[in-house]
Amino acid sequence: MQLKDKIEIIEKYICDNFEDWDLDDPIAEEYYDDYQGIAGASDEEIRAFEENFNITLPHDIKDLYSYKNGSKFFSILPSLVGQREMAFSLMSLQAIERSKEYFQNKDSLLSDFPDYYTSEDIESMKDSRIKPYLFNKSWFPFAEYCDTCYLMLDFNPGQDGKEGQIICYIHDPDEIVYVAEGITDLLDRIIDMIST
Repeated sequence: MQLKDKIEIIEKYICDNFEDWDLDDPIAEEYYDDYQGIAGASDEEIRAFEENFNITLPHDIKDLYSYKNGSKFFSILPSLVGQREMAFSLMSLQAIERSKEYFQNKDSLLSDFPDYYTSEDIESMKDSRIKPYLFNKSWFPFAEYCDTCYLMLDFNPGQDGKEGQIICYIHDPDEIVYVAEGITDLLDRIIDMIST
């Protein structure tokens, strides 16, 4: 199944099951109409984004953005992050660029915030796939939930992680958690979850 086919299954699911995710009706609110009008990013736009940040996006992320350059208010990534259900909207490449001006634009370890994280907190959050940062210039938020939680591409993984893996910044209390190996893995997990 192609990535676009997986997204289309999720699109239909959200339109039919928005109440289960505590979302507004995407048809009545015209979120879905707006979403249908969104084009994919061009190869030139994707290449310019990569050059701007000196990164190489994973092929499946390029496929995703070639299909849709963002989803506005339509939540196309209903995810289970730990025990939390969060329906994320895809950020456009331009929105990612804007967010990097103020979010994940510096490197700060969890230990840089002793008023918020004790050494025991840091130890309990430890995951060998993720470096122990709260903010990292090599993390790229690409999907958002309630303007406070973000799925991020990780280009600076821990020793057991993989470049381009997906992690999540969760706000209040702030933490970083592992989500998936990549966007294909995440979409497969979503399809499994909504098919049961």
